[in-house]
Amino acid sequence: MKFKKLALAMVLALTVCGCGTSGPYPDTQPEPVQETQQTSEDQDEDMTNTADTTEDQDPVVDEPVVDEPVVDEPDPEPEPLPEPNDPEPFEFITDCGTTTLSGYTVKPIPDNDAFEYIRGMNAGMNLGNAFDASNCNWLSNEMDYESAWCGAKTTTAYIDSLCNEGFNVLRVPVSWHNHVDSDYIISEEWLARVTEVVDYALSKDMYVIVNIHHDVDKNYFYPDSQHLDNTLKYTETIWKQLAENFRDCSDKLIFECINEPRLVGNSNEWWFSSENDTVLDAYDALMRANQCFVDTVRATGGNNADRYLMICGYCHMPSALVSENFSLPYDPAENKIIVSVHSYRPYEFAGDVSGTSSFGESEKRENKQVFSSLYDNFVANGIPVIMGEYGCIDKSNPADRLNYYQFMGECSALYTIPIIAWDNNVFNNTSGVLEESFGFIDRATGNVILKDIVDAMTDSYIE
Repeated sequence: MKFKKLALAMVLALTVCGCGTSGPYPDTQPEPVQETQQTSEDQDEDMTNTADTTEDQDPVVDEPVVDEPVVDEPDPEPEPLPEPNDPEPFEFITDCGTTTLSGYTVKPIPDNDAFEYIRGMNAGMNLGNAFDASNCNWLSNEMDYESAWCGAKTTTAYIDSLCNEGFNVLRVPVSWHNHVDSDYIISEEWLARVTEVVDYALSKDMYVIVNIHHDVDKNYFYPDSQHLDNTLKYTETIWKQLAENFRDCSDKLIFECINEPRLVGNSNEWWFSSENDTVLDAYDALMRANQCFVDTVRATGGNNADRYLMICGYCHMPSALVSENFSLPYDPAENKIIVSVHSYRPYEFAGDVSGTSSFGESEKRENKQVFSSLYDNFVANGIPVIMGEYGCIDKSNPADRLNYYQFMGECSALYTIPIIAWDNNVFNNTSGVLEESFGFIDRATGNVILKDIVDAMTDSYIE
């Protein structure tokens, strides 16, 4: 990752060596603790040494109904996040002295090929609510799915605008189940359109992430032992087709196994508990699906033999990742697995239309704790992490939103964790709160609507 404020071409005096890519992290699961009030001395501590305990809220996806398009909606239900294990502060000397960002000491960058790869990533954006639109039963033409939720087809002008603004990572969520036959064979026309957009972004030298998105369903991908056989069949069939289709693409194309795998319709759908047998059964099924994904992609050969692959824990929750139940799949390609996570925190600010519109110190501590926990459990052990979704809705609070996106960019830089903003092409044209308003750049024209926030997203990076 290249930082404007830090000039990380500077020589680091301390580095962290990579470790193996299998086994649970951490070795023992930390117990959640209650947050205590900080003293003024605590508040003055280095950012990298502040540990806070929070509750996790991850985005909910409402299924669409006939004649009424729907969009992703973050879920308010909390679940505990373990406190990270903070080491002593690292200080490393560079050409400019101690490396800091906004007064905070930067964490060491692991010295392996995976981190060299992701250090090339600047700010990222999701092509949200486009190819991931699902169950649009009011449509007669499957190609209209692309604009069904976001109101616009993806244009080259939009991708050009992203590049011009300093973004070089594009996540392309895709729901496939509305575009397959009974044998899970993907529609040629739908796959061709997805490929067209991916190829154009790659031609602009962007990193591109393609996934399976809203296909978490008992008929397709459902992580429990009862539906495991069909989940593995769906995973293998879809990824074999995608891997063969994109086999010759450059290594800047990344495959991501599945989006927010969870027990849809279950009381534990948005709640991770390492003591719940139903959730543990789901986690075991997910680990098997992750392995199936890796095995399927690698078997197609070509550039897929060592392509970077992203896998997640239960529902992309941070707390589910830093659990002893999570483990990386076996991969014959060395250090080519990236851990994927989502964070819309705190939900009261980021997604709750009736929640707070202020982003202050407590909200910063909560987000910082997520990054710190991910760093301690993965990055410090040589395993890269990408935050594939993050964001906050527009509550007519431009200063607080600006503060949020600036802070998230600084955390990304501090912990070497690339972040990809959620954008669904919905803009708030009211004087109050607009649900699901995550738009920044007009999808059809490429016009930058929220320039200040876009600049805040890219501010920590060199163009």
